[in-house]
Amino acid sequence: MFSKKTRTVAGFAVIAAIGAVGLTACGSQPAESADGKTTVNWWSWDPDNSNYQKWIDAFEAENPDIKVVFRFIQYSDYENAVRLAAKSDSGPDVFGIEPGAMSKQFAPLSLDLAPLAEKEIGADWQKQLLGTAQLAVDDKQVSLPWKMGGGGLIWYNKNILDAAGATPPTNLAEWKDMCSKVEAKGVTCFVQGAKDAWVNLDVFQAIANQIAPGAVYEAFDGKRKFDTPEMVRAFDAWKGLFDDGIMQRGALGMTQYPDANDLFNKGKAATIAFGTWNNDHMTKTRLKSSVETYGEQIVDQVFLPIAFPDVVGGAKETGRLFGAPAGWAISAKSRHRDAAFTFVKWFTTSKTAQTMIASALDQPALASIPVTSDDLVAPELQQPALDEQAAQFSKLIGPRKIADADVASTLGQALSSVASGQMSSKDAAASVQAAIDGAR
Repeated sequence: MFSKKTRTVAGFAVIAAIGAVGLTACGSQPAESADGKTTVNWWSWDPDNSNYQKWIDAFEAENPDIKVVFRFIQYSDYENAVRLAAKSDSGPDVFGIEPGAMSKQFAPLSLDLAPLAEKEIGADWQKQLLGTAQLAVDDKQVSLPWKMGGGGLIWYNKNILDAAGATPPTNLAEWKDMCSKVEAKGVTCFVQGAKDAWVNLDVFQAIANQIAPGAVYEAFDGKRKFDTPEMVRAFDAWKGLFDDGIMQRGALGMTQYPDANDLFNKGKAATIAFGTWNNDHMTKTRLKSSVETYGEQIVDQVFLPIAFPDVVGGAKETGRLFGAPAGWAISAKSRHRDAAFTFVKWFTTSKTAQTMIASALDQPALASIPVTSDDLVAPELQQPALDEQAAQFSKLIGPRKIADADVASTLGQALSSVASGQMSSKDAAASVQAAIDGAR
């Protein structure tokens, strides 16, 4: 997601930040805490500071001999922070990971979990868990899946649209109309943290799949060319979101988390590009837990997902999710491997943890656990959206994450350059094709 130069600069920044705040790290701690419990240090961007404690409480209740210490890191800083720490004796025991470039980059720094999974979960562990193949690199099981997430959606705040007399858009013309109405009420129409490549990649995939469904994934795999008229058209449509005023001013200088996310949750933006990981914002419990951060207003909001609108005109297909599992890896440097795997196994296969996933309206990785919740804010509107997501998870159009880091970085840079007018769509597609060719 970052260029080599950016990674280097960001890496020094993260080193300084880690030193400044004095991060607790597994390698620098004794195997046991003062009360005789084994300490597992757990780093991730998900869950966040508002809801991680419930996971620790549930785990420790069932595993009283293990103490978990959590460190939340914003996604924009996460890869650099973990990469640096995992190479030393001062990193996490367990850390969050996703497929694609992140799994590939962290594979040398992680344990192969396949032997442990077969021993502790069963010979059929790959059948029990969804998405295991996406978290494997060169036959090494870098992590085990916790939950499934899908992209290709936008979320809207129904309260804002209702107040403006607007309706959720299905195409570009309707989106522009919605924007004019909500902006007349002093609310930003759509907010994008376009400083973060990952969310730009999500939006681009949604657009590309409207023009040539699934073709972008074949191009990433080298099965077809990327620099085709279809992909050039996708870049044009991406640029059009900026030219037409869908993307807010200053989008390229804003992060998705926390910047854009905060504006959306504060009721200052009507729509945002999130995936199914935002489903928990349809629950009363999640909104109540966010009051301290976003104020009392959030408990009254009704958040809903819709398919990414047809922004190309006459899309061949809309609404297909692309998706991937989120997983947990164990550092090869961990001194507490048994306790760390106990933690990972609990997260990925225990009825307690996987039911918590389902109750938060995420798709559990454990195939035997259905998605259920009686905590929806507006069940008559939100349950149909969840039912549609469940159907989409059975026919994902692609894996969401790009396996090669350089290809992902090049596409991210190309999207930023096209959006800012520094690169043509044709040149952008050619640059990505060159990166794909170089990755072979």
